[in-house]
Amino acid sequence: MYPKRQRLFQPILLIVILAACQTQREAELDVPPVQEPPEVSMRPLPGEPEISGDKIGDMSLPVYPQTGIQLRSAEEVVELYLQQLTLRQKIGQRFLTGFTGKSLSNSTKKLIEEGYIGGVMLSQRNIKNRAQVRALTEALQETARAQNPPIGLFIAVDQEGGRVNRLDLDTLTRFPAPYYWGEYQDPHYVEAAAYIISREALSLGCNINFAPVLDLYNTPDDSIVGDRSMGENPVLVGERGVYYLYGAQRAGIASVVKHFPGHGRTTVDSHHELPVVDIDEKTLLNEDLLPFQMVIRHGVDAVMTAHILYPQIDPDFPATLSATLLRGLLRGLLGFDGVIISDDIEMGALRGRYSPQEIVKHGLNAGVDIILEYGTLDVLQLIEEVHTMVESGEISREIIDEGVRRILLLKWKYGLL
Repeated sequence: MYPKRQRLFQPILLIVILAACQTQREAELDVPPVQEPPEVSMRPLPGEPEISGDKIGDMSLPVYPQTGIQLRSAEEVVELYLQQLTLRQKIGQRFLTGFTGKSLSNSTKKLIEEGYIGGVMLSQRNIKNRAQVRALTEALQETARAQNPPIGLFIAVDQEGGRVNRLDLDTLTRFPAPYYWGEYQDPHYVEAAAYIISREALSLGCNINFAPVLDLYNTPDDSIVGDRSMGENPVLVGERGVYYLYGAQRAGIASVVKHFPGHGRTTVDSHHELPVVDIDEKTLLNEDLLPFQMVIRHGVDAVMTAHILYPQIDPDFPATLSATLLRGLLRGLLGFDGVIISDDIEMGALRGRYSPQEIVKHGLNAGVDIILEYGTLDVLQLIEEVHTMVESGEISREIIDEGVRRILLLKWKYGLL
């Protein structure tokens, strides 16, 4: 009797052990692994021969002529580009700007040709229909590729869902505000929404989206954050943020999480005035920064800063201009090594206190990689003024290079080199 009973209990015991292990795994945050970077078409480096394609089964392989050239790593490619760029071109890559018109105007073409800008931002003033947007983005990229050396543009859009929906076309999917995504209590819904939003934007020529919002907020109202937030629970918002990245990466578009280090504690609109959040670093780390920590661990490409003053952490500068918050907290403590993008520097929170030149100088020195400008300032003049600041030692060449290096690595990842 006993041997038979032992054989009967052995599989039961195994089932119990497996069930306990599964319960333990479910108690942990269920987030997917980071999606591998999307495959991109290989482009020859400046001066190299064209690459021809060859198919083996369903896999496309780049085939180089037999000239002794070997495939280079992303870091090697970026260093080669850095050697070819002039100082003024490097500075131009540090700007992403809005523009007017639904087709490529002479003024926008001049920004690309003379300013060598890193990217543009689409808004509703640039959008009529799908065919028009595609023609516009193709013309923008063709102009950028005609420069020496050829570097593709970031073409950015604010496509969050809900009320922030710049690609507002009847032929695109309309999603409710992100606050309501959490009602399904299903992170795969967030992943699916992110994939569809990103894939539709990509089909129009966009390659970077200023989303998702990781600010914590508990009411779906129409305040500055409001229903743009994915909730108030930092762990759930972080989980949703990770799944958003997963969907966007599958679609092949870069995501910019915002607004670091968190805009949810204030309803003061930074478009008009400077919000002040009087909390200490420990509180910030345990709550508002937790979603940012989670997406950083899962390979987020870029982070957008908030124009908010945290007097207990840096009493002198708002986050966008604060080396304490950007170099110390975001880079140092959280370990983020991707691209830092400022929120629009024309917003009242900054322009009410600083000149454009001061904003750019303090922002670059604080650690901002890309200066976002809505499109009413003279970017060519700002580029020239930064050039003068570098020549005079107010901004170091090393600071310029470190930002360009991150920008080019991200452009490599998304097929823009």
